[in-house]
Amino acid sequence: MINLDKIFIEAIERNASDIHLVEGRKPMLRVTRVLEEIEDEKVLDEEDMYEIYDFFVRGQIDKDEEYKLTKRLDFSYKFEKDEEYKLTKKLDFSYKFDNVRFRGNISSADDVPVVTLRLIKNELPAFEDLGVPDVVRRTIYQPNGLILVTGKTNSGKTTTLNALIDEVNKNEKKKILSLEKPIEYKHVSKKSLIVQKEVGRGKDVLSYKDGVKNALREDCDILVIRRD
Repeated sequence: MINLDKIFIEAIERNASDIHLVEGRKPMLRVTRVLEEIEDEKVLDEEDMYEIYDFFVRGQIDKDEEYKLTKRLDFSYKFEKDEEYKLTKKLDFSYKFDNVRFRGNISSADDVPVVTLRLIKNELPAFEDLGVPDVVRRTIYQPNGLILVTGKTNSGKTTTLNALIDEVNKNEKKKILSLEKPIEYKHVSKKSLIVQKEVGRGKDVLSYKDGVKNALREDCDILVIRRD
């Protein structure tokens, strides 16, 4: 039986950006853009992959049906502290590991699930620490307009977008409505009022189209649409 908690902890300790779980290979971490095997883990077999699938789907019929129909599933997962591990191995467990979130994707290869997890850090970095030109930050204070945040995988799109949201949240009295699939960073309203909606079957809104249409009736100042 595979111990996913152990893999999550290894990823956090090594500051990995992603976890890759594929049949025929040991679990792998992307650390500073390089893929590295977790040496003390076993090679994953087909049974392991279905066990991992069941762990994340957890009997949710809508998720299971979506995967069977489309052969792909996006989800988020919150890794919460394990008391036994805390007491036996890590004194600083609750500080470092509690309530860490992952963005997950399950796809299919040779009709066997393939699982990829992106580590979402608890705290957003300050905008000035991102290395993004300050002109980008200033654009969010324009009275109207459209801002596109684009880039290749793992280039920091989501972090930049959420840092911009946080900048408004800290300084402006606005209503910010976001449509996301899945929700990664959980914002807490500060000066602004933030409403985050997850898109998908069985979620807050069925589709981006429905979410945008209803946003016109929700009196929002800023509409955020996050798609990968």
